Amino acid sequence: MIRLACAGLALVSIAAAAAPLPLPPIPPAHPPREQLAPTPDRTAQAPFVPPNDGVRVRPQDFRAQLLTQGLGYTPGSQFQNNEDRRPIQTPGLSLQVPLQ
Repeated sequence: MIRLACAGLALVSIAAAAAPLPLPPIPPAHPPREQLAPTPDRTAQAPFVPPNDGVRVRPQDFRAQLLTQGLGYTPGSQFQNNEDRRPIQTPGLSLQVPLQ
């Protein structure tokens, strides 16, 4: 029985490999000029960021906004932990120290 199944599988795979493939489309002799491919702007520059050499302390809300679409929840909904259920989040301080 196993030999018959293997022979049938081999026969089907050989028949599938021998099937003629469709021909690919032939590109036009004169491609349209109004639809050029996008190219990167080589003269583009990054936005100017003023240097900040000192220590910065500022108030900040540290609530993590993790938008996960897994775990069987419907799109736009997710599990809420105790921190997310609070109406007002406790603010914190953000301290940035440059390393040189």
